[in-house]
Amino acid sequence: MMEILAPILSSLFSAINLNKDDLAKKAGVSTSSIQKVSSVLHEYLSKDEKLMQIEQEFMNKAREHDIKTFVAGNKLVNGLRSLVRPICTFVSLAWYVYARVHGIELIAEDYAIIGGVLAFWFGFRPFDKK
Repeated sequence: MMEILAPILSSLFSAINLNKDDLAKKAGVSTSSIQKVSSVLHEYLSKDEKLMQIEQEFMNKAREHDIKTFVAGNKLVNGLRSLVRPICTFVSLAWYVYARVHGIELIAEDYAIIGGVLAFWFGFRPFDKK
């Protein structure tokens, strides 16, 4: 929905900024008030776009870090680095299965960890990799 409204609202805000003196006279308020309202509305409507941009920058920095810390000739180090997430996944899922089989009551934190691991691997991660 915002994708459709963004160009329309952008045009509207630029029209407001161009005619803020006339608009202020018609509304009976100061020009600075029109400018403040316009800037606050623009900031509010573009916050999701800014958050997506920040998230993308964070992911790019993480990828750059992985590339910089890659040890070209050492397969053992690279293999160990690549096993951290799968081992954490298997340990958390093994804990869940063990607890279910032996009747151990899990608390909310246990479910949060297991859910976080599953969401990481099977949530948006496959889409992020594309």
